[in-house]
Amino acid sequence: MSLRTFKTVVALVIGGFLIAAVYISVLVVQRQGALRQISVYNPAWEAGQATSEFMRLEQRLAEFASGKSKLDQDEVRLRYDILLGRAQILNEGSFKDLLQTSPEHGETLVEFQKRLAAVQPLIEEIGQRPEAAQEALEILNPLEGPLAQLASASHNHGAALVQKDQQELIRLHWAFSGIAVSLILIGVVLIILLNRHNRLLGHAHEELHVLAHQDALTGLPNRVVLRNQLEQALSSRRSNGRTIAVSYLDLDHFKDVNDSFGHETGDELLKAVAERLRDCIPSHEGQVRNLISRFGGDEFAILQTGIRRPEESAALASRIVEALRAPFSVNGQEIFIGTSIGIALAQGPVTSSQILKHADMALYHAKADGRGTFRFFEPDMDAQLQARRALEVNLRKAMGAGEFELFYQPQINIEANEIGGFEALLRWHHPERGLVPPGEFIPVIENTGLIVPLGDWVIEQACREAAGWPRNIHVAVNLSPVQFRSRGLVQSVSRALAESGLDPNRLELEITESVLLQDNEMTVSTLHQLRRLGVRIAMDDFGTGYSSLSYLRSFPFDKIKIDQSFVREMSQRADCLAIVQSVANLGSSLGMPTVAEGVETEDQLRQIQAAGCTDAQGYYFGRPKPAHELVHTLDALKHAVKVA
Repeated sequence: MSLRTFKTVVALVIGGFLIAAVYISVLVVQRQGALRQISVYNPAWEAGQATSEFMRLEQRLAEFASGKSKLDQDEVRLRYDILLGRAQILNEGSFKDLLQTSPEHGETLVEFQKRLAAVQPLIEEIGQRPEAAQEALEILNPLEGPLAQLASASHNHGAALVQKDQQELIRLHWAFSGIAVSLILIGVVLIILLNRHNRLLGHAHEELHVLAHQDALTGLPNRVVLRNQLEQALSSRRSNGRTIAVSYLDLDHFKDVNDSFGHETGDELLKAVAERLRDCIPSHEGQVRNLISRFGGDEFAILQTGIRRPEESAALASRIVEALRAPFSVNGQEIFIGTSIGIALAQGPVTSSQILKHADMALYHAKADGRGTFRFFEPDMDAQLQARRALEVNLRKAMGAGEFELFYQPQINIEANEIGGFEALLRWHHPERGLVPPGEFIPVIENTGLIVPLGDWVIEQACREAAGWPRNIHVAVNLSPVQFRSRGLVQSVSRALAESGLDPNRLELEITESVLLQDNEMTVSTLHQLRRLGVRIAMDDFGTGYSSLSYLRSFPFDKIKIDQSFVREMSQRADCLAIVQSVANLGSSLGMPTVAEGVETEDQLRQIQAAGCTDAQGYYFGRPKPAHELVHTLDALKHAVKVA
């Protein structure tokens, strides 16, 4: 029974009690009324008494008229007064009911009153005039028969009323008894329900206790249990050479599993991971105790107590990494993931929050080192984290302080032997550090979400500055995957073109394969919307991903940019040269220009020319410069390009 149903039943029972209580009160009042009515139902007695007094008065008058009795006139007057009182009673109280049902008896009473009034003067005179008694008898004698009938009728009427009230009392008795029994039964039912509800509350309390301390998906203890166990272990820690370690686990590429196979498969994978962790992590290893918990999402944590050396935690971490590297079979799919682990040891005075924070820092560095590995917390990690946070604060201030500037690197059209365009590159002029390397702050602005407003500014600034260049030169702007998730990219590009007046065909947006991985249908739809604005789309870093060829088929790009890692090693590695040649041939067959990035020497330039690349970009043609230092012809560049 649900709590809502139980509340409804209890409300109905309470309502029944209230209704029954009101009804019982009404019955009691009715019974009291009936009893009171019975007490006044004495018409037969009243009529009988009146008739008896009438007969006594007649007897006294007869004795007084005969003169043989020693009866005096005072006794006659007393009997008259008594009879007069009885006559008045007959006109009051319950006797009126009889008079209403039998009008002829009412006439008898009226006549009775008249004759009593008529004999009153005679009663007063009997002391002086004895014959007055006989006269009074003659006046009263006609009432003997009617009064006897009245007494008989009143007796019958009273008997009927008593019988009726007896029946009503019997009905009320049974009704009262039925209600009393019903109340008893309702009370029993209520007691049973309350007992059942108490049991349900007990079960619910047990379930809540389990939910409060156990992860609902995997059945592992949750973060509350781990933190409590950690605090207990820290408080009872002794200087016996043994210490405590906390390991943070984060599954590698778990988001890709959710995106590719759905969250149901992701949940099943988490269950499988939990089961595999149970298999490879024993709860006891000598004096070492291991507690596995799930912290939420794809994060797990392991508490080790009683370890002597860091190598024990390292051995466990290595075992976990190897165990989770093996493929998982989930819903008929073979899934490969991995894990990164951060380990923190309880060294010196440390709180539970601090050791968990240290493990999280170590995990961050393990992921930064390439994933699929583990790292121990080191004190300088905290300093690095503080430096990163300071960098985030400075970046937020930099946007409002105008510390960002765009530099531009030329892109050379080898076939036409001219500058075809410039790629916009973001630079940060820190007020104290000077020019900050892009590789240091670009990942930070992407992780913090600052890339969205800053990316809008880059597009607007690039369009505004390119609008003053020669019309045959375009501007290329790199787009981050985060910008695609903002859902406002198309509006931002459209606004930048409208405000700058730049021909849309002169704006080239460069995207990497990571953009296409996040949501293929939505991303391709966004790319088509950008294409409808008139801008050109280039695939950057082509060849570094696994699905670049399939993306060329799903969306008609305007240009392919070959990653600089292949260009730089063409002279040393034949496979890199073969890749450059293959991409150039692919671009030619698809009607797409191919840009070789990272050209730094004349030898590399000759090689990409021979491979069939149409465009080139790199330090050989000049380093990135701000807009006011740009030149727009090859003759003005430090190294002129001479095409054989």
